[in-house]
Amino acid sequence: MKRYLLAITALAASVAAAGAAWAQSVDEILSRVDANMSFQSIRYAGRMEITVGGETRSKTMVAAAQGSSKAFAEFTNPEDKGVRYLKLEKNLWIYFPKEQDTVKISGHLLKEGMMGSDVSYEDALESSDFRTRYSATLRGEEPVGERRCYVLELKAKVPTAAYDRWVLWIDAERYVTLKEEMYARSGRMLKSSAAQEVTQISGRWFPVRTEYVSKLRSNTSTVFTMSGVELDPKLDPQQFTMAALTK
Repeated sequence: MKRYLLAITALAASVAAAGAAWAQSVDEILSRVDANMSFQSIRYAGRMEITVGGETRSKTMVAAAQGSSKAFAEFTNPEDKGVRYLKLEKNLWIYFPKEQDTVKISGHLLKEGMMGSDVSYEDALESSDFRTRYSATLRGEEPVGERRCYVLELKAKVPTAAYDRWVLWIDAERYVTLKEEMYARSGRMLKSSAAQEVTQISGRWFPVRTEYVSKLRSNTSTVFTMSGVELDPKLDPQQFTMAALTK
């Protein structure tokens, strides 16, 4: 009996140790994802290919961001030329040059698609630091294409998180997210995304082409492509001001 009890105790200790190592691995995975995707500043040219009901529209822009708190974008395609976006912390403004009007986006409007795309204003405001806003569990491994991936399930722990639950497929070698599913508190899937192209920039793997699909609309998708990406460039602080927005 004593030998049996010792065996049970050893097994319990082994399970507990494995659980601790499993928890540490989750934190390590998210730490490496955050380190891979975080930046002091970024500058790039962007293109949105928005497909609705079989018809595709293109939107182009130049954009820059300072950390996760400041961002500025100006659209350059003929239809929207001069329309500008300014994000400061959790505030977002849009300037329309034809009307010379500035609109602040807040409340339920944050869930609307930017320029009619599948990328919401709320997505644009969402910080990339998962660990501060979500608790995570490792569901296992599952390939995405030919890439081995960790599958992490994130549960919101702050009321300001954009989604109640978030499932990530993270490349086990490059620590970049290749696939995402976002869910509401009701359990309904709101949106999914899939990285179509990943490239190495300044020693880090970075998704430069991603497809977003809203589950709240039918026959719609948005492919967002980034080119000329500069990580950690020196940016003019005046770029992130209301004066720059309305110039």
